[in-house]
Amino acid sequence: MTDGGGDGSDLAGSGRQAPWGSGNAKPIAYLDTGVLVALALGTADMHHDGAVRACREAVRGGYQLATSPLAVMEMIGVVRRRITASHKCRPGNSGDYQAADADARRAVAHALALINNMKTEGLLTIVGENGWSPNTVLVQRKMLEYPGRTVSGKHSRTCRHRGIGAYDWFHFELAEDAGASVIYTTDAALADIAGNDSEFGHIQVRLVGGPPPDPPPDPPPDPPPDRAE
Repeated sequence: MTDGGGDGSDLAGSGRQAPWGSGNAKPIAYLDTGVLVALALGTADMHHDGAVRACREAVRGGYQLATSPLAVMEMIGVVRRRITASHKCRPGNSGDYQAADADARRAVAHALALINNMKTEGLLTIVGENGWSPNTVLVQRKMLEYPGRTVSGKHSRTCRHRGIGAYDWFHFELAEDAGASVIYTTDAALADIAGNDSEFGHIQVRLVGGPPPDPPPDPPPDPPPDRAE
């Protein structure tokens, strides 16, 4: 299933304060789908260590972590697809398909338990949990304003589109509604907005990287001194 998935305990002890909305106003750090997936899948996700570091730094810096029902829904779909894709299903072998389905269900349950645990601990709040109406007119306008660009594929000669999709703009809108001053994301495309957009440019975009780089190898030992004949 997952490899080292967190339960929120790796964020504990970060100097967290009272939950958001308890009377002490805090700046808000919005976590997008990629960060939730990284936290849920543990070290099986290349961004896990970076996501944990970013959340710890935000909490220690006095921020309240926040996300949205949209991000949680996206997280469920991404976790399900990632875990299913990690299995090899031989044609006609029902056991392979059943194992993949069961593993995906366990992974989704684990991911939702993580979210609930972080809420219970006061580490996370869900913005608009009791109802949210997306501004679809704004999102459509933004998608036309920022059409993206064509880039080459990573593993083939085909072209692919790089840009900000509808869900990404919804995340910006939710972060704005939450009063967030920063969005933590694994999506480099969102950084194109930071400081430029008239409506969302005031929200900082901080990319969550992968694990820390390996330390450089030790230098080779000095050769032994030449011995005199």
